[in-house]
This record gives sequence, C-alpha cells and structure tokens, in this order.
Amino acid sequence: MKLLILTFLLTWALNAAAHGGIYTYNISSVIYQGNPWHIHDYGPFYGSGNASGIPAGTPSIQRRWYFWPLYNLSSPNMTCNFDGSFSPTTPSLHAPVRAGETITASYNVANFNLTAVERDQWYHQYGPLLIYMARCPGLSCAGWNGEGEVWFKIAEFGLVPGAKNLRGPWMQGVLLMGTSSPGVEVRVPGALKTGAYLVRHEVVNLQSNRADGAQFYVSCAQVFVEGGEGGKVPGERFSVAFPGAYKSSDPGLRIAGNEISDGELLEEYNTTDYQFPGPLVWDGEG
Repeated sequence: MKLLILTFLLTWALNAAAHGGIYTYNISSVIYQGNPWHIHDYGPFYGSGNASGIPAGTPSIQRRWYFWPLYNLSSPNMTCNFDGSFSPTTPSLHAPVRAGETITASYNVANFNLTAVERDQWYHQYGPLLIYMARCPGLSCAGWNGEGEVWFKIAEFGLVPGAKNLRGPWMQGVLLMGTSSPGVEVRVPGALKTGAYLVRHEVVNLQSNRADGAQFYVSCAQVFVEGGEGGKVPGERFSVAFPGAYKSSDPGLRIAGNEISDGELLEEYNTTDYQFPGPLVWDGEG
C-alpha cells in the first residue's frame, strides 16, 4: 500500500513539474519579462497557495498565466489562459515590433529575473505549437478580452522533418525542452496592418489521459505592430474565436493519449500525416 501511494505521489509530482508557460519574450532584441501566476503551488483552484506571481505593479506585456493545463475547449480560459482574459495586463505595456520582424518566446527561466521559480524546464514533447494574433480595437489592447472571431494563425510547428510516426520527434521538444532550449521563433507577417495586437502562443500536449483529452497551454502578450508593407488584415476564412475554434473530435486532437509515447505503437500513431487544429496559416492576403 505504501509503495502504491509513493508511486502515485511521484507520478503526480512529475506531472505537476511538467506544466508551465512562457517566461520571457525576445522582441526586436529586447527581453520582456513574462507574467507567471501561482507557479509554485495550486493557487486559487486547489487551496489558498502562495501568491508566486511577479511583484504587483511590475510592467509586463504578457497577460497572467497559470501553469496548469486547459482541457475544456468551451471555456473562456482558452482565449488567454485562466486569468489573462479577464484581468488584462496592468499597466498596459505593449512591445513595439515592426511587421516582418520576429518574436521568440522562451519556456525556460534562463532570462527570467522577476521572482524565484522552481519549474525552469518544459518537459512535454508530443504535440504541435500554434501561434495566433488578434487585432485589438483602438490603439491599445488594455481592457480587451480577445472575444469574437478575431484570431488568425501566423505559424504552426509539428513533427521534426524525418520523423517516422507520431511518436516524433516533435518540434515542441526541440524548441522548448531543457534549460538551454532556443524557444519558438515566429515572424510577424510583413503585410500586417499597423496597430495593437495580442499574440497568442498555444502548446498542445497530446501525451494525456484519453478521458481528459489533449492539454492546452496558452499565453498571450501585447504588441504594437508598425510598418506593415501592405496594411492588410486577414479575411473571414482565416479568422476564428477562442473558445470555439476547436472540437474534441478534430483529427489532430482526438488522438490524444498516453499511448502516443509508450507501449505498443497503435495504428493511429503509425503515420506522419498530422492534421493541425484550427484554420490555415494566414498567407498575407485576404
């Protein structure tokens, strides 16, 4: 009995340590600190916890994120995490970035210095990375919760070229795992219209209990895009809402299960044909 309890606790601890989010952004060679919330504990959802977020009033471009995964595709938390949709960043800091430049998001704490953290590595490695943007009303994203069919995809990362099946390797592991991971770099579309935008990074962990479904880790940050070549915004066929963009029956999500990494290779994983959830990546046109 004691062995069973110990095994459960070890498994629980490893799973808890495996969760996380974006700690820093590199935008136009400037490092912006993230806004983690209750990263040491189970916070407002599993007890009082210790408020382990960044110091109150500290500027951040990032909406606050909680390290626990999202499962409910109908939850408003799918927009910008547990707290990010309803308590917008204060004060309202936006990172300036020119259209065509890159944004690098890091899931380790190598450059994070606002508070002590224990979870300095990303451990998940099975599933895609998806990056979206949404144009904010007016000249600021302050006070806006990102609702409506306003989100368009600017990048997606799946299997590493040469992978033999859905056991990978996946780019998620290459880009995010470990203390020296490079992070995920995306290019702001060169034709994008000048204005304030939310940038939404989403990691999908397919190594999950089948009964619960895929795990989603969402982080949103505020930027101000300048100098777009074409002054364009995506049309309706590229635009989706969060929540609402995904269904649990989507081919790229319904395959979630711990079997993707262990045991006999199931037929559904014996392929490299992975269908990304959500819309097509915006091509810079209509």
